[in-house]
Amino acid sequence: MKKFYGIALSAALAASLTFPAAAGAQSSFSDIGEDFWAGDAISHLEEQGIISGYEDGTFGPNNEVTRGQAALMLASALDLDTSDRPDPGFSDIEDGTELSAAVAAVADEGIIEGYEEEFQPNEDLTRAQMSKVLAKAYDLSGDNSADFSDVSEDFWAYDHIDALASNGITTGYEDGSFKPGASTTRAQFATFLWNTTGESEQTPEAPETDEEITTVLEDVMETQQNLESYTFDGNIGINIDVPMGEQDLTEEEQQALEESMNMNMEMRGTFQKDPMITEVIVEQNIPQFDETMENVSLSTNEASYQYINDAAMMGYPEDWQDKYIEMNYEDILGGSSSDVPFDMEQQQEMAQEIYDVFIENFGTEYFELTESHASIPDSVEYDQVISFELTHDDLSDVMTILEEDVIPELEPILENPGAASALASVTGSSFQALNEDGTMTEGGMSEEDINQVLESLTLETFEMHQAINENNQVVYDTGEIEVSYTDEQQGEMSFGVDYGLTSSNFNEDVTFEYGLPESEENIITYDELMNWQEEQMQNFEEIEQGDLETVQ
Repeated sequence: MKKFYGIALSAALAASLTFPAAAGAQSSFSDIGEDFWAGDAISHLEEQGIISGYEDGTFGPNNEVTRGQAALMLASALDLDTSDRPDPGFSDIEDGTELSAAVAAVADEGIIEGYEEEFQPNEDLTRAQMSKVLAKAYDLSGDNSADFSDVSEDFWAYDHIDALASNGITTGYEDGSFKPGASTTRAQFATFLWNTTGESEQTPEAPETDEEITTVLEDVMETQQNLESYTFDGNIGINIDVPMGEQDLTEEEQQALEESMNMNMEMRGTFQKDPMITEVIVEQNIPQFDETMENVSLSTNEASYQYINDAAMMGYPEDWQDKYIEMNYEDILGGSSSDVPFDMEQQQEMAQEIYDVFIENFGTEYFELTESHASIPDSVEYDQVISFELTHDDLSDVMTILEEDVIPELEPILENPGAASALASVTGSSFQALNEDGTMTEGGMSEEDINQVLESLTLETFEMHQAINENNQVVYDTGEIEVSYTDEQQGEMSFGVDYGLTSSNFNEDVTFEYGLPESEENIITYDELMNWQEEQMQNFEEIEQGDLETVQ
């Protein structure tokens, strides 16, 4: 509970210790005018019943805050349970009063201590004492960077003052002093409480984090990043269901249409770290042609390649058969090779940064660590399973956190053009967040847009499971995602993907089925590809123009 208000406290105390100028609100207190700098704070806290004034109708904004007043306001602001607290035994606190309950609560929480047998509720709270109270209340710690002219390192409250300074809560006065003996006024304290409990923005409570799960995730990521080589083999299924309306289709045409929207692909490949080569081979059955299509792609630090094993089926020129289309990153992005960010170390660093952002904002709430799972084949030898699962009820919270917290934190990372693949290594999917010039896409979904999407969207299934062996290697990766969407005009549509992938031969010598092109003669350059596509477009336009003239 103490850490709940940490960042909000920083903003609040920075305001309260530096006398901010803020637009005031009309208060019922006779000495708080409409333009008083702390008027908003005092007015709102008064409405909430957290603060009160004197019998003469004044608030006394410049009066010093006493220890008793601080106890009352903190207990109310932090919503402390004041019932059944142990009696601290202070002789100057009358039993059975609101003050005694608040004092017992803050004393039990270790926020404000007494003086032997007394609490001294009428004693003013100095800035040094305030630092101690706040550091304890919100579990703040420092880094010994505080350097105030009137606060030496052996001063009794140095650690507490350092905690405020290290967390950016205060910078002291312009003359370099902190004035630890100066009193805190009621107006300043009201501003602090309003920023913490009122309408000002609060930092949400940190998400739950299971240390065991976090350790497993970090160990697995470190192991994956340090792998020298491995092979993988598995399958991917994609299912699409869209309303077709009333169409006059034959049985064969209907079957062909359904088959085109339900694809099952076999996938295998090899990874090698040094020199970096990844080969992926995807086999897909094409029922309409009664043929299996094999798609071969390779990637290195400098380029990616597509092997043309069936030029006719792929629609390429016949003389491109058994050649490679090369997509050189330097040619595509421009600049020198040193400017191209697609190297393994940068990818791993960005993957770690992205992982940290997701764990910081989501914690491990949606993860589960088990000894086994039904989705893992019996033939796979493993030690434990890490699972990630979302339900439809989780969707709204997840979307809000993504929009408000995760995406803003990812922006500096994703400004690097190589970040999309790093994000894919963390989330298991591609992420198109960059403009053509490599900058972040401007704008985002508004809350209204998000709500509109969520109202029409149903998350049927979202689960991923990774089987991990005793060496923290992912030996089997499987998952299933199914989403349905209801459109007023089109009706209900659904999309689903499921996959299962076995990994093996870790850190062993590996071979590649196709490998990289052996010579320049086997390469179709990016420019050649663009020129060929432009020719095809011109031919298409000429055919269209000819058809139009024929009709006329």
